[in-house]
Amino acid sequence: MLKETKESIVQELTEQLDGIGVVILSDFTGMDVETATDIRNRFRESSVQYRVVKNTLARRAFDAVGLGDLNEHLSGPNGLVLSKEDPVAPAKILVEFEKKWKTPTIKVGWMDSAIMTAADIRKLATLPSREELLAQIVGGFQAPVAGMARLLTELLRKFVATLDAVAKEKAAA
Repeated sequence: MLKETKESIVQELTEQLDGIGVVILSDFTGMDVETATDIRNRFRESSVQYRVVKNTLARRAFDAVGLGDLNEHLSGPNGLVLSKEDPVAPAKILVEFEKKWKTPTIKVGWMDSAIMTAADIRKLATLPSREELLAQIVGGFQAPVAGMARLLTELLRKFVATLDAVAKEKAAA
């Protein structure tokens, strides 16, 4: 590979890593083309990037953005899973594929300035997604308001029923 090509790859990867929320290293050994295409499509749908880069180039980019702690885990074939927004989505996809096809294998990850083991990433995959958490929060805020609306409606219904009963009683008398 030409030096200019290597430098452009490192520059591009450095730009992608800048401000990234989560990085997961995975070993894609044994992955067939159909599985690779499927996982890339799933990542694309979830706004997650999947890159395969030479380890030496990844080391340079990691050092440039302060992720040097991941360098010791760069051995063998590595796929880089990068997500800026939702850290749960890439973990869920990787765990799903790992269970179903035994590949790619989760090696290690980085989130919030800390290294995550493969077990940590598998635990992360059990969490609800960002959208589900937001829906739960909205539901939590909505529940008291909905309860109050039901209470007021019931009070109004009882008041109207009482007035109706009084009107019928007076009409009968």
